Amino acid sequence: MAHYNFGKDIVEGENGEKFVTNCLCETFGAKLISDNKTNSHDVLIEFPERENSMWSGLTSLEIKTDVLISKQRDTGNMFIEYESRGKQSGISVTKADIFITYFKNLGEMWAIRTSDLKTLIQNNKFRVVTNAGDKGSGTCGFLIPRMQYRQYFKRYKV
Repeated sequence: MAHYNFGKDIVEGENGEKFVTNCLCETFGAKLISDNKTNSHDVLIEFPERENSMWSGLTSLEIKTDVLISKQRDTGNMFIEYESRGKQSGISVTKADIFITYFKNLGEMWAIRTSDLKTLIQNNKFRVVTNAGDKGSGTCGFLIPRMQYRQYFKRYKV
């Protein structure tokens, strides 16, 4: 997120979820099954069955929209939240099959199996940022250097 204002950021996030869902449905011939407003996942999509593909069958998605990074302002990092407002959140609680970060201002979507992202975080000493996000949220997360770890992600121009 980028506004550091929960009300504005939630709108950006929901718009990002819709955009990514539409892109996946159009690109892979998938069908939206449901939106979800809990921390277990954001959307449930059914993809046509494909052997050895992350985009196959009934799949739950966690979709994070980053509007802070742009071509003019790029830290080179991906922020993966694990705590906010004194509670576990993001990667700590999601039960989604796939974790997607949508970089709105770069026109890019980065996807990874959630289990692979958790392993990547566990096996590396990524910088931890505390007190990110809107004032008083106490949001904490890992900073993953995108280019250094890009081979772990499926990347798409959108």
